[in-house]
Parts: sequence; C-alpha cells; structure tokens
Amino acid sequence: MTPRRIVALLAAAAAAFAAFAALPAAAQVPYTVSAVAPAPVQPGQQAAVTVRVEGQVAALPGFIYDVQGGTLVGVLAPTPVAANVAEGTVFVRRDTPGTATLSVSFAGQVLASANVTFAASAGAIRVETLLDAGPDAAARTWRYQVIDPAGAVVAELQTSTSGDAPLGAAVAEGLPAGAYAVRQVLGADTALACAPGAFYAVSQPAGAVAAVTLGASTVTVRFTIVPCPDLPAGLEVIIPVDTIVPGAGSGIIGDAVPAPAEPPFSEVAGVRQPGPGLLPPAAGNSPAAAAPSPLPALLAAGSLLLLSGSGLLLLARRRSRPLV
Repeated sequence: MTPRRIVALLAAAAAAFAAFAALPAAAQVPYTVSAVAPAPVQPGQQAAVTVRVEGQVAALPGFIYDVQGGTLVGVLAPTPVAANVAEGTVFVRRDTPGTATLSVSFAGQVLASANVTFAASAGAIRVETLLDAGPDAAARTWRYQVIDPAGAVVAELQTSTSGDAPLGAAVAEGLPAGAYAVRQVLGADTALACAPGAFYAVSQPAGAVAAVTLGASTVTVRFTIVPCPDLPAGLEVIIPVDTIVPGAGSGIIGDAVPAPAEPPFSEVAGVRQPGPGLLPPAAGNSPAAAAPSPLPALLAAGSLLLLSGSGLLLLARRRSRPLV
C-alpha cells in the first residue's frame, strides 16, 4: 500500500469519527434511560428515585448522577431485572421544602432527569360515608384509596356504618400539600348505579371519585350511599356480601372481580345488642339455637320423685312392724 493511500484512509477514518461524535448521545448508546421520582417526601428525608434502563443492558457504563437543589446521598447501580431491562436507585435528600432535580448523564449528554418534591406535611383528608338506608340498615364497612398526582396510592382508609350509626369517617394524615383524588373501592354488591345484583349504589360523588386540593388544614369529602331494590328487606342477608378480601382483586371500576380468597363476613342487620353473661350478642343472621326440650328435666324430676317415694314407703313399713 502506497503512502498516499494510507493518508487517504486515515483522513476518511477521521471524518467518520468526527461525524459519529457529532451525533446526539441518545443515538450513540444502544439503550434508553428514564428516571422516575417518588411521591413528595418530608424535608430532611431521603427520596428514592428509580433509574430504568431499557435495551442492551448486559454491559452498562458508569453513569454520572448530578443533583441540583439537593444532596446526592447514595447510588445503587442499575442491574438487570428482566430481559433487556435494568433498574437502579438513586437516593436524594433536601433539608428544606422545595424541589431537587436529579440528572443522569453519560459522555457529557444528559440521558434522563427527574424532579423530586420535598414538602412539609400540611394537613389531612377526612373521608366520610353517609349510608342513607334507614335505621334497619345492616352494619358493614366501606373502603377508600387516596391517590397522589403520580397515580400512586398514598393512603388506604376504611369506614363503618350501620342503622344506628349511618355516618362513618376515617382520616389520612401526614400528606403534603397538593392535589389528590379519593376513590371508593367497590365490592361485588356495590355499584355506581342500582342494577340487578347490586345492593348499594354510590350516589355522590359522581363516579365514586372525589378531587381534593390539600392545603394547611383538614379537607373533608363525603360519599353518600343508598340502598338498591335488590337489597334484601328481611334481617337475613344474602352471602357473600363483600368480596374485597386478600386475593380477591383490586375492586377498581372496570377490573374483574374473581372469587374471594376466603369466606367474607356476613352482614349484621339492625342495632348490635350485647348478650347477657357469656352468651353471644343478640343480633346476626345465624339461625337461633333451638330451645332445650323440657322432657329430660321432667324425666329426671320423675325419677327423683319415684326414688324418694320408695324410700318413704320402706321407712313406713319398718315403723309399722309390731314390737315383740
């Protein structure tokens, strides 16, 4: 090969390298990077940011992590978690309310970033359930979820109502200021409107979801529930009543409701009354125990009477013998 040709090849290689270096970093690496910030956390605490890498993750380089407005506490490098997917965690801290921005870069190019919100607890959300079903309404529970703007469930609440206590309430505390949604988790017997098979319907709010803007005080939202025509009128209630048990699905509107993982509790109609002594409460839908038959007691009393009569007769005979 002549010197002139060698010089030409070197010039071509240099031009190709320069063109490759001029491309964006995202086009140079065989993967994509994303960073997902958690829900708002308290100032002074650590926030765990998830770094997700998708593509060729067999041999990943050492990424550069930079935090603006906060402190980089630690890094768990991305490791494969599935086919062509790797995940890691970056811990960020900020001591005052505000926002800290995490940047993930490589070779001078920012591949992903996430804004982490640090906010002091400003209030609470009080969820009320009003069962508009009259004094004979059955005692039961209702479930709710508090959702943050990112779609994460930040609190789960449960309220109880009955005929003598138609208003139940529960409170989610320690939530940062911001916008939230409160949605009711519907069981198999509760729907948005009365339909065949539904015992109850959520009349307010529409869609069983309430929007909440939390500030420096407690915000109250009320869910009103009404009975449906299919609700049994007697004291006995059709079982199962509530299929939201461990393993029975999410209960979210539109999700399938599989069979319960364990037998649900049955409802108890009316007011709960304490039973005397060690007896169970005088309420419920279990059949009443059969009254004991008086026959065994009568037989026992008759036997005692016969025995005592025989003893008296024998004593009388002994006393009636003439003296010799």
